[in-house]
Amino acid sequence: MKGQNAKQDAKETENLLGKGKGESKPQAQSKFKAEQLEINKIHIAGSGAIGSLLAGAAEKQGIPYGLYPRNPVFQVEKASIEKPEFEPAKTETPTPYSVEWIDRNDNETPTPYFVEWTDGTEYPITQINSNKPHLSPSDMLVLPLKVHHLKTALTQWLPFIDKRTPVVLLHNGMGGYEIAKSILPAQQPLLLATTSHGAMKRTATQVIYTGVGTTQIGIAPHLVSHKQLTMPEWAKSVCHTLHALLPPVSYQTDIMKALWAKLAINVVINPLTALNNVTNSHIAGELFAKERKTLCEEFAEVANACGQCFDAIDIEQQVIKVAGLTGSNYSSMHQDVKNQRQTEIEAINGYIVNMAQKKGIEVPLNTLLTKQITARLT
Repeated sequence: MKGQNAKQDAKETENLLGKGKGESKPQAQSKFKAEQLEINKIHIAGSGAIGSLLAGAAEKQGIPYGLYPRNPVFQVEKASIEKPEFEPAKTETPTPYSVEWIDRNDNETPTPYFVEWTDGTEYPITQINSNKPHLSPSDMLVLPLKVHHLKTALTQWLPFIDKRTPVVLLHNGMGGYEIAKSILPAQQPLLLATTSHGAMKRTATQVIYTGVGTTQIGIAPHLVSHKQLTMPEWAKSVCHTLHALLPPVSYQTDIMKALWAKLAINVVINPLTALNNVTNSHIAGELFAKERKTLCEEFAEVANACGQCFDAIDIEQQVIKVAGLTGSNYSSMHQDVKNQRQTEIEAINGYIVNMAQKKGIEVPLNTLLTKQITARLT
């Protein structure tokens, strides 16, 4: 099943990257050869499981990269973070922040990170906390961070990126887009992404690639022009780079729909696995049938009130399918609760609760699970 899905997603990516209707196959191949990628270097902010997986993939594929710790990378001397006022600049975009980059001692041996691929091969992550970065329009910044870390991270990176540098948000849950809009310049190239590739940290220095998935990506809604019939070149370059890094990549013209669809899965699997200390496969069973059905119904009602179009029965079938395909995996929220880390509950079930309140909808089970997960860490 995974192989069939991967082939289908790869085909969708090919359609995106030049093999669409009305375009001949030879033209597509000449336009989108791997050696014609225009991204010079991928900068990965956050060395968690997915960030480390991306770095390991770059090491494996020979793609230039830098892996940076989530925090602290910079010191920002500003008590309160506000949206910067950007003025058109002749050279560089001015920054209202006083920022100091914390460099690693040149003589210090980098942490020996390794990523174990699905075939058991280990790839070392050598480019950890590289030299002070100044990202050009030909670089890209990927933030595989939890939503509650985005505000600080984006503020810290802002002075070091060109106003034309593509930025990619890659996280579970919702709310990251709104944070990015409040910090980045209005026309900063921004893509939103979600991935079903599986990864987990076995130890502090080893990450395991637990399952091949798909990355869905799309241009941030405020940058989408209905007059533009083709993808901008910067978006093509980013998609090609990510596809070369960790395929397949599937471009979504309506990325918010894809993010809501991923949220539907997370709303059910994440809290139930975390609270009951079980792998994903258990969520497909009869033991959780009642909670599964109720969560899908609550999600559909809220999502539809927010302008989406979901059917609770269809959602539940998809949850069962995903739980089965990722059966031996532990959800990210399960791992966070187990290791007493802050979870993404506010960006997942908490997001449904907040949207429900705005729409005057009751979501008792989502509310309960949000409180229970939060209580586990207090």
